[in-house]
Amino acid sequence: MSAASGAGPRLTVLGSSDAFNAGGRAHSAYWIDDAAGAFAVDFGPTTLAQCHRYGRSPETLDAVYLTHLHGDHIGGLPVLLIDQQYRARRTRPLTIAGPPGTAARLATLMQGAYPDVWARGLTYAVPVVEYTVPGEVEVLGRRIRALAAMHDPDHFACSLRVAVPGGVLAFSGDTGWQESLVPFVDGADLFVCECSDVVAGYPAHLSLEVHRRERARWRVGRLLLTHLGAEMRARAEAVRSEGFLVAEDGDVYSL
Repeated sequence: MSAASGAGPRLTVLGSSDAFNAGGRAHSAYWIDDAAGAFAVDFGPTTLAQCHRYGRSPETLDAVYLTHLHGDHIGGLPVLLIDQQYRARRTRPLTIAGPPGTAARLATLMQGAYPDVWARGLTYAVPVVEYTVPGEVEVLGRRIRALAAMHDPDHFACSLRVAVPGGVLAFSGDTGWQESLVPFVDGADLFVCECSDVVAGYPAHLSLEVHRRERARWRVGRLLLTHLGAEMRARAEAVRSEGFLVAEDGDVYSL
């Protein structure tokens, strides 16, 4: 586990894989503790189990901020919501923030997975905030900027910049290379950036080849490579020897 000292915001890597659980890792998702409380970025099918594995109590979550609406990033929301109703007996709101279409997609997920629960209504509120893309919104005291990612033209895949008390976090989400990402993450304390592949080729994801080419342009405190495919995971130690930080499930980073 990697950890930095300090009492500021803290990010826990709940999962660091691509959609296919490469290398036996969980779907990419992140838990952040800050002075305002706790939130997650994305919540895939494996994320609830990872919360329990790493001692992060879902009942303490204030919000989930979504980068986009693909299944490996949102597939765990139905089980999170019923976990909070039936196990945690939650009464306080749980905010879901995401790109345009989030409210409709959440309803579709719940109607498909737990239609009786959704029809009766949850015993706690689930406010949904949808980003303007590009744009900025405040959610529970945190400023979230959204940039359209180079990923899925039919849905609003986003890169996110989140200003929390004590620092700035940036998340590429799933994206291919685009010049606008460089100024978007400028000055972030920690940039959590996808690196699905070793060799560039698929335009909707970033690769080690691109990171090697562009690494000097990231003006951030630390760059953390994540969302690793099978070939990238197999090369993780070699990539670390080049000076890259490579995410591992359970890693903790303090700002």
